[in-house]
Amino acid sequence: MTKTAKNLVTYAAAGMLIMVAFATQPIAADTFMWVDSNGVVNYSERMPRDIDPSRVTRVKDSASGPSSTPSELAPAISTSAEDEPLNDSQQQMLADLQATEANRQQQVAQIRKDNCQRARRVLNNLQTSGRLRVRGEDGENRVMDEAERSQKISEAQRGIATNCDS
Repeated sequence: MTKTAKNLVTYAAAGMLIMVAFATQPIAADTFMWVDSNGVVNYSERMPRDIDPSRVTRVKDSASGPSSTPSELAPAISTSAEDEPLNDSQQQMLADLQATEANRQQQVAQIRKDNCQRARRVLNNLQTSGRLRVRGEDGENRVMDEAERSQKISEAQRGIATNCDS
C-alpha cells in the first residue's frame, strides 16, 4: 500500500469515528425539577419514580428550549415555614442564626456608641481649643490651619449625625 493510500484510509477511519461519536449523542432530553421533603431542589433528566408527579415540573426540552418561564417555576420551588414545620435540627439552626444576628446587632450598637463619643470629643476639642497641634505626614508637629480645622469640625458633625441617636 502506498503512503497516499495509507493516509486516505487513516482520514476515512477518523471521519467514521467522528460520525459515530455524533450519532450517539442524545437528540433531545427533558429536564425535570422537584423539591424533596427536605426542601432541596432537585434536577434530573428522568422523571423521578418516588415523587408525586404533580410536584414535578418539566423545565427544559433541549430541542425546543425552556418550556416554563421562571415565574411559572417559582411556585414549585418556594416553600414557606407554614407549609412544612421545621425539624429539630432546622429549629436549632434557626435559633443559632437568630442568636448570632442579635449578637451582631449588639456589636454594631456598641461601635456606633463608641464612634458617637469619639466624634463628640473631637468636636469639643476642635471648638474649645485655640491652637491645635497635629502631627504631619512627615512626622513633624505643626499648627492646624483654619481651613483644616473647619473641615475636621464638619467631619466630626457628620460622625455625630451618623452615629448618635439624638
